Amino acid sequence: MRNTIIIIFILGITTALMLLSGGLLVASIVRRVFHDRKYRKLDLLREIFKGKILGMLESGDLSKAGQELSSAPRSTAWPAIEDVLLRLRSEEKHQMGATILLSTLGYPSFYKDQLAARSVQTRAMSIDKLGKMRSRSSVPKLVSLLDEEEPEIVSVTIRALSKIGGQTGLKAIIDRLPVLLGKGLVTSKALETSLLAFGANGIPFLAEQRDAYGDPRVASIVLGTLARLPADPRSARLATDYLSHENAEVRSRALQALGRAENNHECSGERERIILLLRDPVWYVRLQAIRSLRMLACEPAVDALGKLIFDGQWQVRNEAARTLIMLGDRSLDVLLEVLAGGDRYAKDSVCEEAEITEFTTRLMENLGGDDATLREKSRRILEIMHALGFSTPLLTYAASGDNEAVKQQVWAIVKQRVGA
Repeated sequence: MRNTIIIIFILGITTALMLLSGGLLVASIVRRVFHDRKYRKLDLLREIFKGKILGMLESGDLSKAGQELSSAPRSTAWPAIEDVLLRLRSEEKHQMGATILLSTLGYPSFYKDQLAARSVQTRAMSIDKLGKMRSRSSVPKLVSLLDEEEPEIVSVTIRALSKIGGQTGLKAIIDRLPVLLGKGLVTSKALETSLLAFGANGIPFLAEQRDAYGDPRVASIVLGTLARLPADPRSARLATDYLSHENAEVRSRALQALGRAENNHECSGERERIILLLRDPVWYVRLQAIRSLRMLACEPAVDALGKLIFDGQWQVRNEAARTLIMLGDRSLDVLLEVLAGGDRYAKDSVCEEAEITEFTTRLMENLGGDDATLREKSRRILEIMHALGFSTPLLTYAASGDNEAVKQQVWAIVKQRVGA
């Protein structure tokens, strides 16, 4: 009797599970069919409304938009029209017309009302929509959302404001950076990406709000943003003020913003300060100082750069070697000193960079020049490279070079014993 009950119980459980699985399968199939029909209808409506909207925009007659395109927010037509208008808004020739239609049809107004919804997801979606629509009228409401405690709301609001642009949104973000970072409501990377989206129009404001950058994290984000925006004298002047900052990350970002070829004139008086940072106790500051000096083509830094080929951090050593090579003939004396030394790693670094950057081609060209001193230094470097086993560029030129006189000199070098 007991076994019978157990068997019946097991059969009941098995049947229930099978029914449940079957029900879930049927529900899944029904849901898939429903969504498939829905999206097919949505695609069809997009094509229909695209033709109507393009006709209005190209004719310049938007007077019938309210009558022909009006739809309820919960209808299938609503998202179809919205998608078409957002895509057309991204095209320069239709930007203004699409913006007018979005406003006429009530899209910004609807999503602004949705900002008061209880659902975080609904609010976040509405904020994102307003950002995509570049709705300037929604900026005041969006700014107030920066004071929320919900990270998702704050993050999407910052992105939306950056898409809309304008000094009001930018100032609101900058003013709140210490609080946003302190509470962990948004990451430094996300903030920098959003500030970058304001584009070159944000440079004047970012470069002139010095009083707002007392927090090192804020200063670092702003300098990092300016370093990725087009070079500007105001950015360079701000960066020079932070070269001696006590925070290493700030010093590094200041070097990054300042060390650009376009800033050669702006920072002509700051080269010595940058060279001093080659001795910074923090390795990534030394690394950035090297990169900045390379971009500024700073010849007086050659000797100091030569010392960094023996730095304790491999990234710094490699960058120093690369920069000396990039500086060309001006660094031949330092390169010879390194290659004649006993540090094999340093010598290999120089040789590898010479091959990668095709500096060896420049050295071989020097062999055919009129400057006897330059010819001798170049030959000596090529001989050492060959002795160390870095012979491929020499062999290539010896076989197919276009200057016979230089080819003969190169042949003389490659015939020397390898491994000296």
